[in-house]
Amino acid sequence: MTVEEKKAVVTAFLARCNEYADAQLAAYRERVATTAGWQALELQDKIGHWTAYRAFNEYTIDELATGEIDGWFTEAEQP
Repeated sequence: MTVEEKKAVVTAFLARCNEYADAQLAAYRERVATTAGWQALELQDKIGHWTAYRAFNEYTIDELATGEIDGWFTEAEQP
């Protein structure tokens, strides 16, 4: 498998992770609108975590697109 093929697999995986994160965020945001007290705080905390997870994935996708982390794929092939 070439470096470009490996990057495509990882990019596709991260995109699917972000689709899942988007669904989680939508569900939590819907619930927080009708929740109060400590439960609302817990939901806001989850929203923050999922938002950070999604942002990290986006950053990694950008690094894959620019070739910034190509070394991660080629180093594994060296003895």
